Amino acid sequence: ADAGGPRSIKDDPYGAPSWAGFYVGIQGGYGWGDTEHSGGGFSTGAQDLSGGLFGVTWGTNWQRGNWVYGTESDFSFSSLDRSLAGAPCSPTCSTDLRDLSTSRLRLGYAMGNGLAYVTGGLAYGVVRAGDSVDGDKDTRFGWALGAGVEWAFAPRWSLKAEYLHVDLGDGRHYSSGGTPIHVDFTADIVRVGVNYNLGPDFWRNTLGWR
Repeated sequence: ADAGGPRSIKDDPYGAPSWAGFYVGIQGGYGWGDTEHSGGGFSTGAQDLSGGLFGVTWGTNWQRGNWVYGTESDFSFSSLDRSLAGAPCSPTCSTDLRDLSTSRLRLGYAMGNGLAYVTGGLAYGVVRAGDSVDGDKDTRFGWALGAGVEWAFAPRWSLKAEYLHVDLGDGRHYSSGGTPIHVDFTADIVRVGVNYNLGPDFWRNTLGWR
């Protein structure tokens, strides 16, 4: 008798669960990538960096048939870093991603209790870079693109695994002997998370919409 619209993730005796609704969650994982310090005709070349991430996620899904689409944002504390040596460092330098956020679109296809999706959008994070003499931290903006899978394992609860490629571009962070030094940052991230679906009527009930 329930034909009045989409339901949040739950056991459904008439078929597969619905993914529609506002959700929140936690996520964490591991990232690896490249950083490069360059300036004055010198470059460290692309150097590997790596570290962990942990944070929170929130988003909203809509569903039409098997197709699921929506928006998702997240914030993570990060320990991705790398120390480097050689020109233009004086004598050493470093790159440290302090935190990372993304705001993305998602498009997925539901199959039973499973959901496979692609995602892409804006990435922004605080990057600290410098040498033993000078350095600063700055919020850098770039893009993120990836894919993932999600599994509804209980009423309103789901598990997910996701891959993202993040590019925060190139930015000036410090000077070495009066020469501006630019720092490049890219990373690949694999993470897992748990989401709780608050239901398609969450905003209407919370804000008193009718």
